[in-house]
Amino acid sequence: MAVETHPIVIHHKGHTKVVPLRHGLGLQALGKDCEWLEFDCRKADCGICIVRVQEGADNLSAPTLAEADFLKAMQAAPNERLACQCRAFGPLTLEIDDYT
Repeated sequence: MAVETHPIVIHHKGHTKVVPLRHGLGLQALGKDCEWLEFDCRKADCGICIVRVQEGADNLSAPTLAEADFLKAMQAAPNERLACQCRAFGPLTLEIDDYT
């Protein structure tokens, strides 16, 4: 049986990577193939994994309560999400900045 994967396009400082991600996996799984994406707490507490969703927002899981609370407190833009809280169900295009 073939495993369904989706292309996740990641932009960072003028560079682009395309990483295949298995349907339904969390964006944390991208960390092994993309050194630009950092994770620290993995519990929606620190914001180090914030990404801007440029395309495919409908292909992400709904925000968890913890993520929604954190993003509201940080006055995040509507297209910003915490990668540690998201699951991908289709193709995405993300932008990553250095927030540290």
